[in-house]
Amino acid sequence: MADVIRVFPVVGIAMVSLINWVSAWQMRMIPYYVTKPVVLLGLILLMVLRVPLTPERLPFLLGLVFSLLGDIFLIPRGTRWFLVGMGAFSVAQLMYIWGFNLSMVTLPVLVVGLVAWLVGVILIHMLVNRFSGSSSINKAILPFMKGYGALLLAMVMSALLCLARPAWSDRAAVMAGIGGVLFFLSDGMIALDKLDRRLPKYRFWIIVTYHLAQFLIVGAVIQLPG
Repeated sequence: MADVIRVFPVVGIAMVSLINWVSAWQMRMIPYYVTKPVVLLGLILLMVLRVPLTPERLPFLLGLVFSLLGDIFLIPRGTRWFLVGMGAFSVAQLMYIWGFNLSMVTLPVLVVGLVAWLVGVILIHMLVNRFSGSSSINKAILPFMKGYGALLLAMVMSALLCLARPAWSDRAAVMAGIGGVLFFLSDGMIALDKLDRRLPKYRFWIIVTYHLAQFLIVGAVIQLPG
C-alpha cells in the first residue's frame, strides 16, 4: 500500500503532462494553459511529500516555485508579461545554480566550466544579434534575452558539473545534466520563436523538453543524501 501511495503522485503528474502535451500538439489552448502550471505544482508537492526538505534541496524547491510563477506569468500575451515571466525564470535559474554549487568541484574542473560558459555566452550574443536583425522582435528586450541566456547557460554548466561533484551519485548527476541541457533547448526554442525562427509544432517541443527537464532535475534532487 505504501508503494502505491508513493507511485500515485507520479502517475498523476504523468497524466496531466500527457494532457498538456497533446493539447500543445493539437493547439488546444484552454486545456494547455490550464494544465501547464498544474504539472509544476505536482512536482512541488512530490518533492515536499517524498523527501525531507534539507538545505541541499531547498534551492531546488524554490526554483520550482519560481518556475511555476514563470509558467503563470507567461500565459498572458504581451512584452510586459514575457519580461515578468522571464524574470521569474531568472530567479529559478539562480536557485538551481545555488543548489548545484552547494557541492563544489575541483579548481581545474571549475576553470574548464567557466571557459565553456564564456564561449557559450559569446555565441548566444552573436546568434541573438544575427537573428534579431531580420525579425520583428522589440529590440528593447534583446539585452534581457541575452542576460537570461547567460544565466541559463550557467545553470546548464552547473548541472553538467554534477558529474564531478562528490555529493552527487552517478545516476543523479547524469539526470541533472540531461535535465539542464533539455531546459536550455526548451528556452532556446522560445527565443527562436521570439526571433521569428519558430520550428514546426514549436509549442509542443518547447513544453515537452521543459517538463522532461524539470522531471529529471527533481528526480536527481530526490536522490541527494538526507
